[in-house]
Amino acid sequence: MSEKNPSKEEAKRALIRGEWGKALQYLQEHCAGDPKDLQSRQKVAELLERLGRTEEAIGEYRKVAEDFAEAGSLLQAISINNVILRINPSLEDMSDRLAQRYAEKCQETKPVPPLTPIPLFSDLTEQELQSLASQVRARTFQLDDVICQEGDAGDSLMAISRGEVGIFRRTQEEEERWILNLKEGDFFGELGFFTDQKRHATVKAAGECEILEISRNALNEIIGAHPRVREVLSDLYKRRVLDLFLAASPLFSSLSSGQREEVFKRFRLLDVPQETLVFQGGDPPGSLYMIKRGAVEIFIQKRPGERILLATLESGDFFGEIGPLLNKPRTASAKTIQASELLELTKVDLDSCLFEFPQIGSTLLDISMERLAQTTSEIFSQRKTTEIREAMV
Repeated sequence: MSEKNPSKEEAKRALIRGEWGKALQYLQEHCAGDPKDLQSRQKVAELLERLGRTEEAIGEYRKVAEDFAEAGSLLQAISINNVILRINPSLEDMSDRLAQRYAEKCQETKPVPPLTPIPLFSDLTEQELQSLASQVRARTFQLDDVICQEGDAGDSLMAISRGEVGIFRRTQEEEERWILNLKEGDFFGELGFFTDQKRHATVKAAGECEILEISRNALNEIIGAHPRVREVLSDLYKRRVLDLFLAASPLFSSLSSGQREEVFKRFRLLDVPQETLVFQGGDPPGSLYMIKRGAVEIFIQKRPGERILLATLESGDFFGEIGPLLNKPRTASAKTIQASELLELTKVDLDSCLFEFPQIGSTLLDISMERLAQTTSEIFSQRKTTEIREAMV
């Protein structure tokens, strides 16, 4: 690599030593011979800014941003535009020009596109892009920085303009488990953004990276002005969020993206009002359910007005698996305590999934045995409490 790019290698060494002037000189030499190296040209602009050569820095930033947009890399272009606005807030026309170039690029027909179209952005019109670009905020993170934490409020949508991030989930043993890495052009935060406004995973920087963030309020303003954006977001949800939803579940995390897609095709989405009994103890074995949005109580009804609460489940949790898995009547009842969206997998389709993907079966059986043991323990505990209470009367 050093033989091909001696100036670039010298620039790296100068940067390590903190010699900004020399690093700039070497990078300018490199970029003169390789103007398509946009990352290096962006670094030139950064060095010009660091050295106090503000006007030159803005000029270079503008050229690089336009070239990123021309290449189909709108995230990088928007990120640089935010830097320009930070230096000189009066240069708002840049957002319009970037949106125009990207919209033109997405309409061009070429045998091999330079980059994969970015979900959400590539489906927007020029005017919609202009509104979106003006609302985006850029944030920079270093290796192992926590970008968002599982369980926190999730009121923004994020996209990676530079670098890579890791997605992690807590296991039932409260251990952090890696799920997958996302790279430039990928979005994250969709699950909470579109469901219950909570972060369903922890996201950490896998190196130096830049994240573009748009808040819920800003996006709602854009939707108000451009209602079609909601349709584009809905399509993004269907393509990305539901796959991540299944990937985050202990049942389906071992499957590939293609396998999860096959599984999801078998689910049916149900809108269930609050205080609806989904099933009750003693019913024949039926469907397995996953909670997309809302909350469900699992309980045992002992007699009218007296029940044992076993669990309160929320978005991402599943329930109702014991009956169809063991082919036995329902051991408990389930009722929504909020208006909920449930994903239903019938016993027939569950059996088909277990046959096609046997790794699901072992995980499901382990979880079911734990839940049966918990149910038995709760019943015994409640019974002993009742006996003691009656003996004291």
